[in-house]
Amino acid sequence: MSGFSEDDVRRAAEIREWLMKQITDKQEELERLSDTLSVVDSILKQGSFRAAATLASEPKLAPAKQAIVASPPAKQVSFDPGRDMRQLKRAKDDFLLATAEVTSNVVIITPAVSLNSNTPPFKSFFLSRILDGMKAKDAEKVSQGALKEQDALTYAVDEAGGQIRRITVGNYRDKERLGEIFNTSTWVFTRMLEKTT
Repeated sequence: MSGFSEDDVRRAAEIREWLMKQITDKQEELERLSDTLSVVDSILKQGSFRAAATLASEPKLAPAKQAIVASPPAKQVSFDPGRDMRQLKRAKDDFLLATAEVTSNVVIITPAVSLNSNTPPFKSFFLSRILDGMKAKDAEKVSQGALKEQDALTYAVDEAGGQIRRITVGNYRDKERLGEIFNTSTWVFTRMLEKTT
């Protein structure tokens, strides 16, 4: 017979329940930190690194224009995944966020959940920082003669009543950029879903 009273056992059960909740919370926090680190790494890979202090003093970027831009015909590129379908899933539970159809120069991301384009950080981060950042780098290469204008990145957001139907990115051109688009869209969709539930 153990020397523990019924109160001791009840307290131990309550403490165990509290510990299990702490472990679950910490695991979710670790996943969020890991997702955030992935996005930060993508930003740093995007271009020249600038100190955070210089960014704070800059004016905020205006929301990205969402004009539909026709993609040029497919061209031979160094990375050619053919035609492929990918699933973009939330890290913590494999919840399907979107599907992506990939060809040699176009990726079409179709949300599997209802997402409003005005929910942060879609415009402020995914469009303004990531996709517009890629466009700006390509525009610079075009001005330097290192890239043809028709090979520069384009994107379009197809919406119906504010709901994102699909995002089409043309001329992503390489595997690293494609990975960055997938990582950041998965992270952004996860954050958007958290704000709407």
